[in-house]
Amino acid sequence: MKDIVELVFHPSPSIERLYLELTNRCNLSCEMCYRQRWHEPLGDMSTEIISSIAGETAVFPDLKEVILGGIGEPTIADNFRQAVELFAPRYEITVTTNGTTLNENMIEFLLSRGVARIALSVDSTDVQTFAAIRHENVQGLLESTRQIAKQRVMGRPEIIWEFVAMKSTLPYLHETVRQAGQLGVNRILVSHILPMREELKAETLYHPMLPEYERSFQTAFLLGLAKGVEVILPKSELKTERYCKFVETQSAIVRWDGQVSPCYRFLHSYPEYVFGRYKQIDAHSFGSLREQSLLKIWTSPEFMSYRYNVLHGEYASCPDCQWVEGCDMVLRADMDCLGHSPACGDCLWGRGITVCP
Repeated sequence: MKDIVELVFHPSPSIERLYLELTNRCNLSCEMCYRQRWHEPLGDMSTEIISSIAGETAVFPDLKEVILGGIGEPTIADNFRQAVELFAPRYEITVTTNGTTLNENMIEFLLSRGVARIALSVDSTDVQTFAAIRHENVQGLLESTRQIAKQRVMGRPEIIWEFVAMKSTLPYLHETVRQAGQLGVNRILVSHILPMREELKAETLYHPMLPEYERSFQTAFLLGLAKGVEVILPKSELKTERYCKFVETQSAIVRWDGQVSPCYRFLHSYPEYVFGRYKQIDAHSFGSLREQSLLKIWTSPEFMSYRYNVLHGEYASCPDCQWVEGCDMVLRADMDCLGHSPACGDCLWGRGITVCP
């Protein structure tokens, strides 16, 4: 007779990091963004939802960090300053931004409220390359970085640059690291691109990863050591180990309309190309804050079971499956071949190829 194992979940208010998508609107239209291929209503998180979250966070004793980010640009949300005012006195605040709104007034506001981290999207410090990707002048972001570093107190806020590694941006990675060192950047997060459009498949560096690309990454890492900048590199090939930063750090993500998702990948619906294969991602929510409390959603059997399966790797591994080319289930992410929903088997964040904020 085989052993029988029964899992018993003990609900706990264990959230440590809380992501708030204040808006899914953006003032840019970047070439590699989700927004290029989605058809969703646009909106900002309501005052009622923000206030209810702020009132409920006290029940989560381990909550340390609130990340204002998501897919939209948080600083253009009508309630951005309200959110900072509500959460900054009690938690570390991280703001992820494209940097275009960081004028003198905004920088003064963020520093005066003690924001812990500001992460800016800087895919290249080359003017033409940055403009081709972000349709914006990078000089403004460089000056904003300089001003933040000049005015910060006791090393706060930490300045992070996020660099999307593509064939068109890799030649500028070294110069980006060099300028980051000059401007006082603490860390650069380098992430491989996850193509959302078929034409962007040609921009990937990891399918396959050529030796010269790997050498560029390693040179950038060593340059960062010399310049005092921590350069965090992505993995470039499949490894046995799978690691979900969202689950491992006990994170919850609240979409602008109050839906609670497990991660950025399931925050919205969009197509993606995983190692060249088309896949449709559908947004997945474990509940709405308009109907339930965050605690009730977090401790629901469905959400706890999902986190357990991801934490222990109890889900399919699609990229290295011998049947992947003939499998219909791999075309979507609503369920895997083991019956788990949503399906994380093709997640490149879990493989470290794309890097979570």
